[in-house]
Amino acid sequence: MDIKSLQFCLLAKQQIPLVNQFYKQVYKKGLANKNDQVFVLKATDIICAARIKQVHGHHLLTGVACAQAHRKQGFASLLLNYLLSQQKGTIYCFPYPHLQRFYEQQGFQLITADLLPVALREQYQRYNSRKPLLCMMIKSRLKSTIAPIETE
Repeated sequence: MDIKSLQFCLLAKQQIPLVNQFYKQVYKKGLANKNDQVFVLKATDIICAARIKQVHGHHLLTGVACAQAHRKQGFASLLLNYLLSQQKGTIYCFPYPHLQRFYEQQGFQLITADLLPVALREQYQRYNSRKPLLCMMIKSRLKSTIAPIETE
């Protein structure tokens, strides 16, 4: 697949059903809702998807999934790099322990649950009671949109 043929998209609210169909095929968990920022990497079809949920003003990365045929080719990393470049502030995520290295390669740092904002800590504790999860965070990669001042 030619990388130049790939397209990064922040889906419009009316396109959320498309990613939910993708999730049913490859992720089997969770559904995006219209309050989420949903990012996809696609050629003709969606290759990877990820969401940013707002939890009491905090960003939570969730639903990172890649189609089986496109795994281990760097597509999820490409999508996360794009997604992170579009965010301001701190982004948290609760990955499975076997994904720690992947998220660290994207710049996420392992943190303890007591460092989470209260609303996220409560959510993490609910999730973690069902399956072991990590707490990770990253600072925004949003590029400044301020043009440099030209001097003579």
